[in-house]
Amino acid sequence: MRVRLRPRLASWWPIPAGALLGVLLPLAAGAAPARAAGTAPARPPAAEEQTLLHREATRDTTGIAALLRPPAAAVVRARAARALGHIGDRGSAPALIGALRDPAASVRREAAFALGLAADSTAVPALAGALLRERDPAVRVTIVTALGYLGAHDAAPSLATAIRSQRPAERQAAALAAARVRDSTLVDPLLRVVRDKRAETRWRLAYALGRIGDVRAARALRTLSYDRDAVVRAFAARALGEVRDSSSTARLGALMHDGAWRVRVNAAQALGALGIAREVRSLLPFLVDAHPHVRWQVAVSLGQLGDSIAVPALTKALDDSASGVVQAAAVALLKIRGDRAVPDAAAALDRLPSYLRAVLADALGDVEGPAARDLLFARAADTSDPPTAAGAISGLGRRPAWGDASLPLLRPLLGDRDFTVVCAAAEALGALGDTAAVPALAALFDRTFTTQDDDVRTSSATALAALKTPAALQALRAARRDRDHRVRAIVAGALGWPADSVASAPAAELKSRATPRTAARRLTAIVTTARGDITLALDPNAAPENVENFASLARVGYFNGISFHRVVPNFVVQAGCPRGDGWGGPGYAIPCEYNDKPYGTGTVGMALAGKDTGGSQWFITLSPQPRLEGRYTVIGSVASGMDVVERIMPGDLILEVRVR
Repeated sequence: MRVRLRPRLASWWPIPAGALLGVLLPLAAGAAPARAAGTAPARPPAAEEQTLLHREATRDTTGIAALLRPPAAAVVRARAARALGHIGDRGSAPALIGALRDPAASVRREAAFALGLAADSTAVPALAGALLRERDPAVRVTIVTALGYLGAHDAAPSLATAIRSQRPAERQAAALAAARVRDSTLVDPLLRVVRDKRAETRWRLAYALGRIGDVRAARALRTLSYDRDAVVRAFAARALGEVRDSSSTARLGALMHDGAWRVRVNAAQALGALGIAREVRSLLPFLVDAHPHVRWQVAVSLGQLGDSIAVPALTKALDDSASGVVQAAAVALLKIRGDRAVPDAAAALDRLPSYLRAVLADALGDVEGPAARDLLFARAADTSDPPTAAGAISGLGRRPAWGDASLPLLRPLLGDRDFTVVCAAAEALGALGDTAAVPALAALFDRTFTTQDDDVRTSSATALAALKTPAALQALRAARRDRDHRVRAIVAGALGWPADSVASAPAAELKSRATPRTAARRLTAIVTTARGDITLALDPNAAPENVENFASLARVGYFNGISFHRVVPNFVVQAGCPRGDGWGGPGYAIPCEYNDKPYGTGTVGMALAGKDTGGSQWFITLSPQPRLEGRYTVIGSVASGMDVVERIMPGDLILEVRVR
């Protein structure tokens, strides 16, 4: 079952292990960008801006390419390139490639960034050629970043050269780009500069080496784990697990005593990833760590290691004061004890907030035995609690052996009043291969009026693509011009069509002001919680539509009484879902405004269920998260109260949000 964080940030239950990347305070650590600071270009004249805003808001490229060329002024050309980047239509690539030779550096920079967002790897040769001739440092950084966004292996030679650059910002951008491309030929160039004197570069190098996952980097990563900078140590600890270096367990055990909680979280995650059962003894003492994120990750890792020696401590952790620790301990016990742990899981279900209940219910689908089976069926049938029902339905979708009993339960749920239950049932029926459900699944495409209906159609398309019967494929062909690009992408993949073959379909209606604006000042939002106040500095110049949407919702009290429904140790805290389960939103979608601001510690971004599905959900990063850049709109950062953010647990309420 997909985690529909309406909008969502993660894609599947359970929370992906790859979500844990660490850093230590001070909060400024990791905040310096690996590329030139992202700022909106100077505003073009009102008439041109009105046209561009309208085209961008409606995701219509008509006439924009003409504004990329003289006699349009440079400020107009730059704004046109940014608009094409936000729209993300691959058909714009030729015009943007031409703009890489524009005489104005601002235009070249915007064109390069837009090409990176377009996800068209055929632009790699043009970007590589532009890098060879480009002299402007800021443009070079953006070109390197764009090569990383495209993720193509043929970008590796250009990135290898950029890694050796004498310019720190270019080296840092190249390291992040290498992490996205994940080409093993980049390991040696990265290792040659791993002793860079700048901590900002070293943590990016550790991040890249971990993402590539080549064990040749293990020795260098062990060295970096002793770094004087805690940010570097945290990334090195995480990377040691990613490169599968089993000889590093002793070092990781020592890092569990590090004074920085983020380092301890990442060391615990790495020990779990390595899967060496004897390391349980290194982790057990930290189930009572002072920081809840450490306790949470330790419980997760103990579940991965699967040693029964951890059962008493995990059972005690079911009474932890932090909701995330309780959920993680229950899931770990299910992994270790199987069906015998189901009574503990059942008791925990009723104590957890909505989002964590759904995750725990879904985890029951991995457990063999009659107790798990009975609990799954009971919870799936009780749709008065949609989050738990949706999680249980997802769990049933992974149990084909129970199909004779589960299919009669799941089929009627396609008509349930709660859309999350419908989505979960559709995807479960697809996973179970229920070809008899094809007509009912195809009928779900008739739901077209709300953003909830968009989610239902996406789940229906997912199920039909999994079934692949002639009738299922015919239903997908009929949906090839669906208003939701997620559906169109599923259709293209299932039918073997190029992605561009559905790109010209009408875009979903997005909520947008689409009017010219004068330069906007920064806004301040004060988020009051029971744990203290968090002050957010919002940046309307970086993302005007998204910031205005957040501010408008706050001014009418939308966020008051809503919980932080989702927290991932040392990754994000997330709020803005009126349902509390990650599926809720304001009933409309807003356009993404991807910008080149980095995701450092305390960055505020808009969560998504796919491009242009933003609404009311937002998140705050707990550490630098380069993998979010270019994929989620940055709307601001934490100005004060990061210590409060670090204490937030799922279920904690927002008492009030004030904007000034």
